[in-house]
Amino acid sequence: MTRSNSTPDSPITAAKQAPRLRARSGRCRRAALAAVAGVAMTTAGLAAPASAQPTLTVGYFTGLIAEPETVIGSTPSLAKDIPANIKWVPITAGVTALAEVSAGALDVVAGVGNPPTVAAISNGTNVDVVWDQSLDSDSLIVPKSITQPDQLIGKTIGDLEGSSEDYEVHGWLTSEHLTGKVTIIGFQSEQAAAAAWLAGKITAAYVQGVLEITLTEHGGVPLTNAKKIAALGYPGLNVLAVTHKLVVSDPSLVQAYVCTELKATNDLLGPDQDTYFRASAGLLGVAPNQAVQATKEYISYYFLPSQEKAELEGANGSIQSSPTVQAYIKTATFDKAQGRITSVPSASTLASHVDPTFALNALSGHCS
Repeated sequence: MTRSNSTPDSPITAAKQAPRLRARSGRCRRAALAAVAGVAMTTAGLAAPASAQPTLTVGYFTGLIAEPETVIGSTPSLAKDIPANIKWVPITAGVTALAEVSAGALDVVAGVGNPPTVAAISNGTNVDVVWDQSLDSDSLIVPKSITQPDQLIGKTIGDLEGSSEDYEVHGWLTSEHLTGKVTIIGFQSEQAAAAAWLAGKITAAYVQGVLEITLTEHGGVPLTNAKKIAALGYPGLNVLAVTHKLVVSDPSLVQAYVCTELKATNDLLGPDQDTYFRASAGLLGVAPNQAVQATKEYISYYFLPSQEKAELEGANGSIQSSPTVQAYIKTATFDKAQGRITSVPSASTLASHVDPTFALNALSGHCS
C-alpha cells in the first residue's frame, strides 16, 4: 500500500493506512492485504475422487467485506453442493479478471462492475451475467454549505477515474441536468480524491467506507449516495459472471453454482451472519473482527434474492428491459466516452449476455 508523505497523525494518512471496505471500481480495486494476492485455494466439491470432477476456477475480490464466494469457500457444507474442485483465485481489478476470463484462466468471476463487464462484452469476451450481487456503497461528500445539487455548478467533483463510481457520478449529473456545468476530476484512487478534498482542491469527493468516515469527521456531509443514484437509473452493479463456454458445455454445474450462490447469499443476510463473516476472513485476508464490522456496514447494499428476478429478467419478462441491461446500455455510452470501446453494442447484444435462467431456477427451488 502506498503511504503518503504527511505525518503519521494526518487524517488522510490514517485513511490510507486503513483498508477500504471494498474497492468496487472497474479500473483499480485494491486488495486489503497484499499477502493473499496471487494465492489460489482449492475446495473439493462432492465426496467423489478429485479426478472424477472438473476444476472450476473462481475469481473473487479480497478486501474487508464477506461475499457469497467467501462464504462458499469457507463453508464445506456449501462447497460440497458444487460438483467440482473449486480453485479460489483472489483478484484485485475487474478489468484484469475479465481479461483472464478471455484467456481461459477463470471460469467464474464475482463482484465485477459495469464498466469492465460491458467493455469486455463489447470487445468480444463471451461471458454471461447470471446473478446480481450488490450495489456500490459510495457517497458524494460535500461541505455543509452545499445542500442542493445546483450549488455544485462551476465546481469540481473527484472520483475514481473510469470506474463504476465514475459512471454513477456522470449519471447523477445527467439526472440533475448538470452535465457540462460541473467538472469531474478522475483520480487513480479514492484515497487521492479524499486527500484532494481535505486539501480544499475539489468541492466534492465520491468515496466510501473509511474515507467517507474521514471526510465526514472533517466537516463533510453526504449530498447523495450510490443507492439513491441507482434509483435514478444509474446503478453500480457488482455481478457474478460465468463464461458462456461453461454455460453451454456444463449447464448443470453452472446451475449448482448459482443454487449455492443463493444459499450463501441467504447466509450472509441471515441471523447467523456474523459466523459467516468471521469464517470469510481467511479468504479475505483480514482479521475476523474487521470482516464482521465492515460487512455489517455494507450488508444493506446486497441484493435480496427476491430482487433477482426483477433485476435480471425485467418486470415484463423481457431481459432487454431489465434494470441490469438498461444499466449496461448506459454504461456502454460511458465506456465509449472513456475510450474503452470503439462502438456502443446494441441493446439486444448486451441482453444476450444476461441469463436469468439459473437464478430463476434456483429461486423456484429447482436445485438438487
